[in-house]
Amino acid sequence: MTLTSTKSWKHYMLICRTLEYNDIHHVRDDKSLCVRCRISGKDFEQHLLFQVDPTKMLVSLYCALPLAFVKEQTADLALAVCMANNGLPDGSFCIDPQDRLLYFKMTNSFYETNLNGMLFEYMLSSAADLIDEYYPKFRTITG
Repeated sequence: MTLTSTKSWKHYMLICRTLEYNDIHHVRDDKSLCVRCRISGKDFEQHLLFQVDPTKMLVSLYCALPLAFVKEQTADLALAVCMANNGLPDGSFCIDPQDRLLYFKMTNSFYETNLNGMLFEYMLSSAADLIDEYYPKFRTITG
């Protein structure tokens, strides 16, 4: 096992332990180093995905927002995403106009460092808070 894959596995297991410690039900995929979990938000149950990328030495957190939008709304939604991202301390909302998908993403690197459970707790709580804050605003655009 290389140093990169050893560090990746350690961070993956730390994510799992952090979720267990916080009593957050999760589903592991040890082969792809992914962990899926759900947390309750104000407007909807947020489905989160932690992904460890050994090649880039990154831990990313993703959450797709349940918004359906038509092609004509893409420009307005993209502008709203840019405006929201301008004020965010960490993470960003991303729009995929091809698949008509809006999601939140937060990434941290473990290149030449080690991340800890407190950071993963921060990623979870920060993502949940930001999604709760901005989801209603995005929803006003999509109707």
